Amino acid sequence: MKILSLDVSGNYSSISLLNDQEVNTFTQTHARKDRPDWDKLFSSINFNSKEDFDSLDGLAFACGPGSYTALRITASFLKAIAEVKKLPLIAISNLESIAHEASNWIDETEAKIYVAIEADINESYFCSYQKNNHKLNPISAEGVLPMEELSTLLKKDDCYFAGTGWPKAAENNPQFLSQAFGSAEPIATIAMTRLESGESFLPENANPVYLKTPDYKKS
Repeated sequence: MKILSLDVSGNYSSISLLNDQEVNTFTQTHARKDRPDWDKLFSSINFNSKEDFDSLDGLAFACGPGSYTALRITASFLKAIAEVKKLPLIAISNLESIAHEASNWIDETEAKIYVAIEADINESYFCSYQKNNHKLNPISAEGVLPMEELSTLLKKDDCYFAGTGWPKAAENNPQFLSQAFGSAEPIATIAMTRLESGESFLPENANPVYLKTPDYKKS
């Protein structure tokens, strides 16, 4: 199975091409407001955007939460391609992708993983997951938590922590998995599993996720 995935939902742009068991990934950090350079991303993994879409089995992208403008641009860009090329388009939560990446660093067959992604200086996007062998299930709804509540969660000793949205004290927590910070690679891996289930993924249903209210203004 061959899947192209993108994650440009925050202060980085990441692209991954999964071809069965082989994965080619490129990630570049940048200012949060910068927009993705599609040609540069494609060339970084030797993907010919004029020819190679025809060889794909599916497209996938990080649908948020994150920078809504970047998420919307990515969704629109991939929806157009998926429609023309008749490809399934799978939208994957950023929080889930980081939890998936974090689970690879955990030896236990069962563990709780708390994931936080920076929203602004005072709060973060959050979700918690339960790892059971090779499966990962959410145990809370995605939401927005203030830093005070995240600091309280860091005192727990029965779970792991991942993502860029934790207070600085997380760096000193032995259960903090700094290696798991997000990229297009886990997006492609999750998408492959979902495609293998036989479920259909219509492009019109692949939409960005935004956890703020429409009248939200960044502080």
